[in-house]
Amino acid sequence: MTGKHSDPEYLANAKLVRAQVRQAWRFGTEVRCWRRGCPIEPGQPFDVGHLDPDGGHGRDNLAPECRPCNRSEGGRRGAAITNARRRDRQPRPTRQPRRDLRSTPTRSGLAPW
Repeated sequence: MTGKHSDPEYLANAKLVRAQVRQAWRFGTEVRCWRRGCPIEPGQPFDVGHLDPDGGHGRDNLAPECRPCNRSEGGRRGAAITNARRRDRQPRPTRQPRRDLRSTPTRSGLAPW
């Protein structure tokens, strides 16, 4: 869990979203993933996702999201961060090729071992 998801404000508001989803299930209301509209069936595990990843942890920025949608978006964002770091990294200096000791004769013409 990232620091973003251990923030007390996020935890409190995520708890409220989960309670609202459970209440909707009790009343027979259909709950859908906000990202792609996938149905979230009663009792199905789900995540509480951020509508705007940089929008903070307020209740108005959180919504129920099916796990596949949330995890794939998290993977995409993580890959974008990693790839950007790799692009910004300076290239490694090239190494000099190793000298092959087996092909060069030693003092008396014997192999080096």
